[in-house]
Amino acid sequence: MTDEQSGGRATVRLWHPVGPAELSSLRASGWRAWPPRLPDQPIFSPVLNEAHATKTARDQNVPESGAGFVTRFELDADFARRYRVRQADGRTVVELRVPAEELAEFNAHLAGRIHVVREFHAPGHGRLATRVAAAADGRGPADEVLAMLSVAGAQTWIGLDRALRTPAVMYGGDATNTWLRGVKRLSSLVAGCSWDGRRRESAVAGLAMCADGLPLPVLVLRTADWAPQVRERARRSLTAALTSADTSALLTAAGVAVAIGSWARGDHAVEAVTEALRTASDDVLASARRHRDTGVRRLAYRLWLESGRSRHEEVTRAALSEQDGVCRLLCADWLVAHAVRDRRVDVLEGLLREGSAKVGIEALTALVQLGHPENGVAHLADRSAMMRATAQWAVRRADLSPAAIYRDALAAESPVGPARALVAGLGECGTRQDVEVILPFLEHPSSRVRAEAVRAVRRLGGPLTRITGMLADPAPVVVRAVKQALRGAPDVVPAARLWELLAAGSPPHVRLGAYEQLLATDTWTRLHVDLHLLAGRDEELGRRAHADLIDWTRRGAVTAYRTPTEETALRLARLIDATEPLIGSQQARQLRWILGIG
Repeated sequence: MTDEQSGGRATVRLWHPVGPAELSSLRASGWRAWPPRLPDQPIFSPVLNEAHATKTARDQNVPESGAGFVTRFELDADFARRYRVRQADGRTVVELRVPAEELAEFNAHLAGRIHVVREFHAPGHGRLATRVAAAADGRGPADEVLAMLSVAGAQTWIGLDRALRTPAVMYGGDATNTWLRGVKRLSSLVAGCSWDGRRRESAVAGLAMCADGLPLPVLVLRTADWAPQVRERARRSLTAALTSADTSALLTAAGVAVAIGSWARGDHAVEAVTEALRTASDDVLASARRHRDTGVRRLAYRLWLESGRSRHEEVTRAALSEQDGVCRLLCADWLVAHAVRDRRVDVLEGLLREGSAKVGIEALTALVQLGHPENGVAHLADRSAMMRATAQWAVRRADLSPAAIYRDALAAESPVGPARALVAGLGECGTRQDVEVILPFLEHPSSRVRAEAVRAVRRLGGPLTRITGMLADPAPVVVRAVKQALRGAPDVVPAARLWELLAAGSPPHVRLGAYEQLLATDTWTRLHVDLHLLAGRDEELGRRAHADLIDWTRRGAVTAYRTPTEETALRLARLIDATEPLIGSQQARQLRWILGIG
């Protein structure tokens, strides 16, 4: 288990997939307790792997109930140790086994609320729209619908808006004619998505006045409505509705506004939610920075950093730990600007040491501006190519040679630093004379290092004959690097050797590499190898060959200005006869006509 810190105590993070019914029970508990298990569910099995919970919600809950949700929660770590942890459905799936009769005690040891982190719906959101329309009309249960809408993201609201106007929903229960029947909030929501512009315009007032803000996303969508009357009325109502909305409703509306910001009439919604967030409290802005919608988080970070309310420690923590790369970079830019202004070399060195590659690039660039280019030496062997390039620039500003540093490090008996990054670095800034330093690494035990050495030899203009033998390397990553290096030089490897590698006894990746090299040799060899593979037993290469043969027939054949030799034409004719049941008589006749033998 991986322990987290929550309120000063150690917790373990768990995930669990749920359907609409269980989601409704969670909402009824205030998102603080798991509901009792059903009679056929003697065990509650949360998992320690988000990917498995996501797969279950998407692949099981959606087909069964039309929607699936992934929840995340924290459990007291000491309490969690009392339960047996077992692997299920493979090594990557680890779950707790909690007996149903102990679930009340389990709930008492939850740390904080249960959060919905992902949602999945049936394609087109038609099933969701049907349930919403039925609940609004009093023909179906509203609790599950309200629970699903309370955690709906921007794309769900956009999809629901469209689905409520499809014929299957419109005429399935007179849904868009609903008004003030069933659940009033849902009635306003459905009317606000009607195909009838007058109903949408009339519904705007109900959308804006809803106390809990549930239909607020629909009001945001109406501000970009295609009907001017609906659009203007929604825009007049939106600002007041955002001001009175609670945090959850405001952030959901912000997600929808950001999602439609690129629409032709979506700019007003973005401006409205931006102003609402700009004037919101620190707590609301903090919640926005933790929101699961990355668009909302990015907007919140921009406003937070511009507001002057951000503290140095908080920004540093976000720059180092925020999951979204754009948000990290925004924080890094803010820190770098303030560090350069205040000449805080220690802050920049901390970012360079602990931050991601993009953050480190910003920090190193600022350090060079402040007169400390020597910091680049330690990052010449970084895994990121952009970080290495920045470090090489910094080292040159320090009047040092990055190539010489790479050369000395690789010449050592045991290279100082990651061999792969050192080889890549010398390939990026070395000269043709450095090929001799690289060549021994073509035999390195690590396949990644061998592949990098192949790329370095190619970049430095080394002899391609030294890497052609590696087309038979046991590692696919090396063979891919060799194929790329030989691109534009089809005659380096003898055709006879390529046919040997294409033989049935070679590994699949070696056969694929040989096939792609033969394709680049000449027109008639290309046709020969395609037909040869079609007649063989390798299904994967056979599919590739068939697709390439069709492409050559449609586009490549018109550039075949020279006819094949008589021997080649006879060989191809025999292959066409053998593969005619596979390619069809029409394509076979076309090939014979192109070859002049039909």
